[in-house]
Amino acid sequence: MGKSAEILDIFEAFRKGMAAYFSEPAIPKAMKPRHSSVSARIAAALRPYFPAGLSIDIDLKGADILVHDGEAVILALFWSSSYLARDRKLRAIAFHEKENPPLTLAFSLFQDRNRFLVYRIEKGYIDYLHIDKRDFSEEVLRRCTIAEGRTADDGQLLLPLRARRKPTSSQGR
Repeated sequence: MGKSAEILDIFEAFRKGMAAYFSEPAIPKAMKPRHSSVSARIAAALRPYFPAGLSIDIDLKGADILVHDGEAVILALFWSSSYLARDRKLRAIAFHEKENPPLTLAFSLFQDRNRFLVYRIEKGYIDYLHIDKRDFSEEVLRRCTIAEGRTADDGQLLLPLRARRKPTSSQGR
């Protein structure tokens, strides 16, 4: 299997696992779930979509979730419940460059929204995607080199003007 096909298979397994994760009730915010609790739930949702010979662990090598075959990292995941802070995105990039897995993903869950934001790091590029939580359609918002991703927008993605919404009268200004 070529590298591109392998990345597509890994990303598809991630998408299916996240669909399973979002189909389950979320931990109520009032319970103040720890980051590791949510990571464990995501890892459990991913398990059925990866081969049985691979391990899926949380909090290894600085990643929130790691899919690996012994020393070989297959997929590294970094996540946040809101927008990823610049240092978290930079940590994902540094991990990708050091460990050289086929795919590294950093994502923002946005519990109260119908989509989540994914930074897909692979083959020298970062793709910024929105994935709809209902049908898992994706929209590529931007692509840049990893070097550009380290410095661009001070770590935050600026959406194109057509994607920005004007506030409604009920939202105020």
